Amino acid sequence: MMCSKKEECRKNYLARRARLSPFQRKTKSEKICQKILNLPHWQKAKTVMVYVTYRNEVDTIPLIQEALKTGKILLLPKVEKKEIVPYGINSFPEDVAPGYKSILEPIAYHCQRWAGAMDIIIVPGCAFDFQGNRLGYGLGCYDRFLKKINPSVLKIGLTYEICLVSHLPVEKYDEKVNIIVTEKQIIKIKNKQG
Repeated sequence: MMCSKKEECRKNYLARRARLSPFQRKTKSEKICQKILNLPHWQKAKTVMVYVTYRNEVDTIPLIQEALKTGKILLLPKVEKKEIVPYGINSFPEDVAPGYKSILEPIAYHCQRWAGAMDIIIVPGCAFDFQGNRLGYGLGCYDRFLKKINPSVLKIGLTYEICLVSHLPVEKYDEKVNIIVTEKQIIKIKNKQG
């Protein structure tokens, strides 16, 4: 399906996601997380940033648990003044509490704000397309954050296959991901050099 307006697309893909049963979401999320854990990039990474699941997104708890278990530096996003700020955490769920829109976020006074290097950032979205474009939730928080980070950081978008499309409407400030992982496939985006 191709839609021309972001809001129309967002509504459509959020509805698709909502129609998945809890069992389907759990099963698909487990497959997606296993694909991530098997990526050589993930296995070599020292510092990873992972979003905490909101609504019916791909469940990232297995990635969070595995990162902590294997000794990676784990960063979780916290929304401060409509900007994403990464914080390092040492345990989950002890180091998080409901924050922006009731999403679990690092407890600021308990966790360290991170300004160092990152190897991977796991990016949420309503939908993704085969060019690496991402349809977010309309606030631009992740686009602004991704624009600021080092281009060498691997950006991995997670989505269910039903929210992977041929083309999404794109605007100049939208930031792409390098890899998209669904329960069925891993798509590596080829960068076009101008």
